[in-house]
Amino acid sequence: MDKFASSTLEEEIGEYWDERAESYSNGVRGELSDNRRDAWQCALERALLGQILEAALEDRAPRAIDLGCGPGFFSILLAEMGCRVDAVDASHEMLERARSNALAMGVGDRITFHQADVTMLGFDDGAFDIVVNRNLMWLMRNPEAAYIEWLRILRPGGKLMVFDANWYLYLVDDDINARRHADQDGRCVEEWGEDARATTAEERRCERIAAELPLTPVVRPGWDLDVLSRLGAKHVSADEGAWLDLWTESEKRFYATSPMFMVEAVAGAA
Repeated sequence: MDKFASSTLEEEIGEYWDERAESYSNGVRGELSDNRRDAWQCALERALLGQILEAALEDRAPRAIDLGCGPGFFSILLAEMGCRVDAVDASHEMLERARSNALAMGVGDRITFHQADVTMLGFDDGAFDIVVNRNLMWLMRNPEAAYIEWLRILRPGGKLMVFDANWYLYLVDDDINARRHADQDGRCVEEWGEDARATTAEERRCERIAAELPLTPVVRPGWDLDVLSRLGAKHVSADEGAWLDLWTESEKRFYATSPMFMVEAVAGAA
């Protein structure tokens, strides 16, 4: 019997993120209003300097795509950096929050929003200088196909940046789960209020989804490095300490068992 009964896994994922859109957006607005914004902006500017300078030499704005854009965090930062941004998400509700947040930040006219499957994009080969996403890859039903698609839309020399974590490895690892409970017992990320966090019911629903996804039991970013190298990407690397510069002290404590990493790769010649 289908674990999700009346809906497919894809539908369940879409419904979950529609439901989470308001609280998730509240959290992103918090990030945009404190020093986390500066930390992320510095990280993006440092990693994307080559692509930004190359576009400037060609007298054009860099073209960037924010996949699984959610409430628009990366889209807004990239637009502020002078990029021409396409923001893609499968969730209608997330896109509505992203549009609202971009307008509030004064960059709504620099971002084009698309409701679409991030693994089947209607863009030409080599259309983008920059492909970025955060907390997206773990959700992919076919993660290798996702990487193939994301490399396809990058021009030669374009940069792929993926920020993610082994978010639900604790579902299959008892030791990690025990440490997670110890880290999170009676504590919260104080920078995010109640209106920015998932409810207990939403957390359980997300665990139910994660249990059905192929990357949940896979230790990363080793998997990502192997796949991207095999697919012909260049300068493939991972910064497993990205969380140390980009998370607040309370986030580091709360999410210690699933530290965020950054994977980078450059598209090779066609």
